[in-house]
Amino acid sequence: MAQDGLARKQSSTNTYSRKTYQRSIRHDEQIEAQKSLHLSGFEKLLMVVGVVLVVATMISIITIKNSLNASERSLQTLSTQSSKFRNQNQSLTQELDGIENNAINRIVKKDKLSLSDTNVRDVTR
Repeated sequence: MAQDGLARKQSSTNTYSRKTYQRSIRHDEQIEAQKSLHLSGFEKLLMVVGVVLVVATMISIITIKNSLNASERSLQTLSTQSSKFRNQNQSLTQELDGIENNAINRIVKKDKLSLSDTNVRDVTR
């Protein structure tokens, strides 16, 4: 009998702990239900508008960067062409100066004149 009473105490203890466990599970479920976020329509709209603005900003930045790269390539091409024309102009100027000097020297030799700095007068205005 003593053991019978002991068995009753243990079973009642197990029942109590089982009920406590079930209550704690229900309490956890209630906490999880309270944790879920309920958004109003305005908040949802605000979030959608924010996402759309971020995506639009990203697309515009990429488009502007591509346009800038194209402009840089165009500038580089024009700079290269300008440098090429500048070099050609300098080369032609030097060639012209050489031709002028040769023509002056031919005239000086033909007319049997002398070409020295003391005899040359600058007539440019």
